[in-house]
Amino acid sequence: MVMDNRIEKITRASTLGIVLNIVLVVVKAVLGAIAGSVSILTDAINNLTDTMSAVVTLVGVKLAQRKPDRKHPHGHGRIEYVAATIVGLIILSVGVIAAFESVPKIIKPSIADYSVWTIVIIFVTVIAKVLYGRYLIKVGKLTKSRSLEGSGIDALFDALLSFGTLVGAAISMLFSISVDGWIGIVISAFIVRSAFRILSEGITDIIGRRVDEKLTRKIRERIRETEGVKSIESLVLHDYGPEDVSGAVKIKVSGRLTARELAKISAKIEEDIKNEFDVELVVGV
Repeated sequence: MVMDNRIEKITRASTLGIVLNIVLVVVKAVLGAIAGSVSILTDAINNLTDTMSAVVTLVGVKLAQRKPDRKHPHGHGRIEYVAATIVGLIILSVGVIAAFESVPKIIKPSIADYSVWTIVIIFVTVIAKVLYGRYLIKVGKLTKSRSLEGSGIDALFDALLSFGTLVGAAISMLFSISVDGWIGIVISAFIVRSAFRILSEGITDIIGRRVDEKLTRKIRERIRETEGVKSIESLVLHDYGPEDVSGAVKIKVSGRLTARELAKISAKIEEDIKNEFDVELVVGV
């Protein structure tokens, strides 16, 4: 039930992103063509990559739900980490493209024909992107979806990129000078930096990182509360996906306990840990 609710939230957020970004692509492409603004057209292409990020996230989470098989006995949960890495690569490509598009604007600046309506519409898209980005990050943290968080960060940088376009347009209208290139270079640097962070986390997750220390500590404390447990000799947890953690624990008990009593203690620990933390645990004595 918890997993179904998680998938539903990620699917809803990703689908909303696909629809929103398609609308923004059409709007900005039309505006860019009318105004003759390369920066707005580049922004439209950027929103197209956001659509790709949303699709990758959606496909990734669906594939991750495939049942375990002979080759993958622990399931396919880490596919979500692969999706997050792909999103990072998409964000990196956006940063690089933005930088390449900005350099010619610095060398040969040109003033586009902006209108008041163009400024107003771009401003509305900035607000929409900020709200959507914050929504994605919130849902991403709630569902432990790194790809969704990455898309949220990407959306905020898109809003920043659009705001840069807005500032450039305002300066162009007021002073008849073009600063699009310089604004683009600064923003692209932030985008590339964010992309490397997302890529680093995604690759670390794929390789396998240490399970959250807080979760490990809570599980230890819960096991110690079990009647009959004297101490914990070892606890090993493995992360096979955002919602798929399993492991093994070796406990120390009184030597006077019968086999039936030992089995009862082990079963209770496994059941309690599963119910409270959604972690599959094998208990050894």
